[in-house]
Amino acid sequence: MAITLVTGAAGFIGSHLTEALAKSGRKVRAFVQADSRHLDYVKTLGVEIVYGDLFDKASLERAMEGVDEVYHLAAAVRPAGWFYSRNGLLAEMNRVNYEGTRNLAEAARGKVKLFLYFSSIAAAGVRPMMDETCDAKPETEYGWSKYNGEKYLLDLQKSEGYPVKVVRPGSVFGARHISMALIFKFFRFSFFPFFGPGNNTVPFTYVENLIDAVQLVAEKAPFGEAYFVTEDPVSMRAFFGGLAAAAGRRVSAFYVPVWLLYPWFALKEALELLFYMRFFPLRMDLRLDSIRVASGDWVCSSAKLRALGWKPRVSLEEALARTGRWYVENGLA
Repeated sequence: MAITLVTGAAGFIGSHLTEALAKSGRKVRAFVQADSRHLDYVKTLGVEIVYGDLFDKASLERAMEGVDEVYHLAAAVRPAGWFYSRNGLLAEMNRVNYEGTRNLAEAARGKVKLFLYFSSIAAAGVRPMMDETCDAKPETEYGWSKYNGEKYLLDLQKSEGYPVKVVRPGSVFGARHISMALIFKFFRFSFFPFFGPGNNTVPFTYVENLIDAVQLVAEKAPFGEAYFVTEDPVSMRAFFGGLAAAAGRRVSAFYVPVWLLYPWFALKEALELLFYMRFFPLRMDLRLDSIRVASGDWVCSSAKLRALGWKPRVSLEEALARTGRWYVENGLA
């Protein structure tokens, strides 16, 4: 039986995808690092575990033996540190999300019938309405690095028929997303801060609906195409209020006036220019553009994906309930 390789298999989304692929009857090989967050859980799924990284040629060769499908999720998402040189974070993100992707694609060349790349809506940029025909305008180092990865692969498809398909998930939420624990810490104090009144819309995607979409793209989509995977727009206030209620918390929104933030962010960026460095408090990218992103509407059309036959199987209400329940049961809410 041919093997399906999942990189980043022990991450938040990767663990859900690995579970779904294993349940579908595939023989799955999980490509992981020893310190991967959900490795213990993935070990319970009965899949093959291969340790390595995208810059270890020998481990890539071991991982690719007998493989005919690759689902590439392994990525750098957040800054690893608080301080960087002016271009340091982009170099770090590009190393994993572009150069690492290139290494994996090279190892898979001539061996696989499918290379499904997990990009991000961040690769397209932030606008009130986007579809896949819009020019990409990334606004963050992460977005640029994911765009560089997908462009490399799509160019390969055009030049030599490389069997690549691309998905661009929205802001994904669900069980096992440990980074969301900070949100629930706010909920314990019965408030959540918004930049502005919180009426702006954000393209959220529930992880189980994402996995359904990915499997549909793998099965039905033509090669060389990219697909946004986002659900109906929901306001920040409605989303986080619903998430808090699902965890048994009542939240009073704490609105931070946008005008109050501009002087502080402007000062931060002026100091960064002066010292030719970047500062990421709590490993978060906080800058003037962050205010616009966090307070503005961000909508990605899923019409192209829906034309393949996709629609969210789990409603927003049920998705929030399942997510909140998982955090409560695991002592994180």
